[in-house]
Amino acid sequence: MPLFLLPLFPLLGFALLMLFPRAFPGKAGGWLASGAVLASFVVAALRFLGQTETPSHEVLWTWLPNMALNANLAVGFWFDQLSALMTLIITGVGFLIHLYSISYMGHDPRFTRFFAFLNFFVAMMLILVLADSYPLMFVGWEGVGMASYLLIGFWFQGRNSEASDQDLRDASDREGVANSNAARKAFIMNRIGDLGFMLGMFLLYRLYGTLSIPELAERVEGARVAQTGIELACLFLLVGAVGKSGQLPLTTWLPDAMAGPTPVSALIHAATMVTAGVYLVARSHFLYDLAPNASMWVAWVGGLTALYGALSALNQHDIKKILAYSTVSQLGYMFLAVGLHAYSAGVFHLLTHAFFKALLFLSAGAVIHALHEEQDVRAMGGMRRFMPFTHVVALMGVLAIAGIPIWSGFFSKDAILAAAYEANPLLYVIGLGVALLTAFYMGRWYFLVWRGDYRGHAEHPHEADTLMKVPLGILAALATLGGLLNIPGFLGGAHAFDTYLGRAVPVHGHEIAVSTEILLTVLAVAAGLGGLAWAYAEHKRRALFEGPLGQTSTRALYLDDLYNGVVSVPSRALAASLDTVDRGVDGTIGGVASTASAPGGLFAWWQSGFVRAYAVSMLLGTALIIGYWAIKTIGMGGGA
Repeated sequence: MPLFLLPLFPLLGFALLMLFPRAFPGKAGGWLASGAVLASFVVAALRFLGQTETPSHEVLWTWLPNMALNANLAVGFWFDQLSALMTLIITGVGFLIHLYSISYMGHDPRFTRFFAFLNFFVAMMLILVLADSYPLMFVGWEGVGMASYLLIGFWFQGRNSEASDQDLRDASDREGVANSNAARKAFIMNRIGDLGFMLGMFLLYRLYGTLSIPELAERVEGARVAQTGIELACLFLLVGAVGKSGQLPLTTWLPDAMAGPTPVSALIHAATMVTAGVYLVARSHFLYDLAPNASMWVAWVGGLTALYGALSALNQHDIKKILAYSTVSQLGYMFLAVGLHAYSAGVFHLLTHAFFKALLFLSAGAVIHALHEEQDVRAMGGMRRFMPFTHVVALMGVLAIAGIPIWSGFFSKDAILAAAYEANPLLYVIGLGVALLTAFYMGRWYFLVWRGDYRGHAEHPHEADTLMKVPLGILAALATLGGLLNIPGFLGGAHAFDTYLGRAVPVHGHEIAVSTEILLTVLAVAAGLGGLAWAYAEHKRRALFEGPLGQTSTRALYLDDLYNGVVSVPSRALAASLDTVDRGVDGTIGGVASTASAPGGLFAWWQSGFVRAYAVSMLLGTALIIGYWAIKTIGMGGGA
């Protein structure tokens, strides 16, 4: 099957739902959108099963032909082991999220439009990962940015804007403003990253005369020159990756992205947009392999972001915001891996994270749905009695992200820690510390939501329905067993995932003794178990991690406050000052402006557009000139 079918199906779904919304009453739009993504998954699976070691390159048409820069760009798709894996993740997990959303969004008045936006999101992400050139990748890059803006701000009017109760409408208005601000924040901060991406592309073209990824890889491999230029280009690309994946210092938009409906959080935080930065670095491995300084920047950005996200998640109270900061931290792990050239380890964690983080977000959505939109974990507790199925699958997700054997996070996280240990002891210590903190905050999330006594106010919480349970069950199985795809050699495995992905990206081989690798595994498991035990102890003492450290965590280490004070407040003050000048101070400046514009107003009425008016103007003008010369002539004659 041709590759263009992968993005075409969801694009057609988007077009039909946007152009003919009334043709899909009830939940028909949701089923159409889900079917479109399922069709793309079938295409991805068939291409994966029929894949050879040689990448497939399919060119659709020439794009921007005969440019002045003499660089003919084509719309083409590149299908190797890396893009095959990404298409399976995007369409597979994306389909499950679509299916879940049919029930979750069933009562929303803009149901059909929501699914149109979801389809558009998936289509743009598929273009991003299949693109055979950086400019085409940038098209998908901007497309997912636009889709995220539409989905994060989907409830821009709030969820109760049509309620009869005035208090509910007021609260809905405030929620709508917050959602709109979150969407704008994501859009604006991503533009900063996009500037870096564009500068990287411009520099690469200047160095090598092409932006086709296969051609660029050949020219870089053949030349192996312009080391400084490659370093700078890789740093520019890193800025783009940092913006899209919410890494430091452009991380503050990502936690706010949970303002959208919960399926949007699952789609953005797990399987699509935020992984684009990791994909960009992995796809550009042939550049980063020649840029050790830029690669180390990637690793340190990832390590510090992993620590920042974990510390920020420790004492959040919103059930989704805990998971959002967890995403920031886990993406940091992926950047740490690809920065150390352990591309396979980073991409494998991307895969397992898609499973367990989508599972955790959708489990949180089921709880929110059952509690009539309650999101504060302090108003939950004991939910396992009301939602036994969701409790079990959520626990699978917690064990996976905590890195407990045999769950998937154990295998992917250990591979990253092993690479960090070999490369830089300090990065390893940071990574191990983050593993401890991850197990703690996810244990806290689990105990506050599912254990203890029910502390909420919603009456009769209910279990998720079948349409929500099916995706949860599949994701729980993947989160539990997905790690078996890459069992390490010291545990009797054959590194199957590394072997497969190694045909597209370099695989980092550990040069450490088996005994050392076993010790590192024991330490990682001890960190996970220790974090869960710590969370249990805090729960038994009924402590919610308060105090100075707790407050600092709740405020996300005050990074947002810093940006607000340094950037937002001065910008708003400047805008208010300019607005004052524009409107006028006590009418004075405004009066000056009115006076200055008055002469123009005197003649504006004459510009009517009628030919007769212009003819009269010409006659009057001619008469005035003749009169002037007549008076002047008479005056000169009188003087004689």
